Amino acid sequence: MSKAVLVIDDHQDFLDLMGITLRRAGYEVWLASSAIGALKLLQERLPDCVVLDIMLPDRSGIEVLENIRWDARLAALPVICVSAANVGGESLAFINEFAVGLLDKADLHLLPEQLKQLIGPA
Repeated sequence: MSKAVLVIDDHQDFLDLMGITLRRAGYEVWLASSAIGALKLLQERLPDCVVLDIMLPDRSGIEVLENIRWDARLAALPVICVSAANVGGESLAFINEFAVGLLDKADLHLLPEQLKQLIGPA
């Protein structure tokens, strides 16, 4: 069975692109367009990794990351944060402590290789 990656982003074009890219790399891809939808999905299914946009309309990606880290069942789940904007201050410190990485959306072509190193090949 292939490894599952949950991608959380509110932009459908980004979700479509990540779905195509990660499926081509052999991963099973679950897509969520909202923080609330993603958190509900995480209560039902456990992926091998989460790719989390920091800027979400219904809750920030930081809040989603907090929810993941403070849920005993999800606490060890690898999370790669992504953002098109510069992240700094307390948000960056939190990401550095509780996520496995922060990737600029312009560099998402690197994601399949990072996943391979993080959770293994699909």
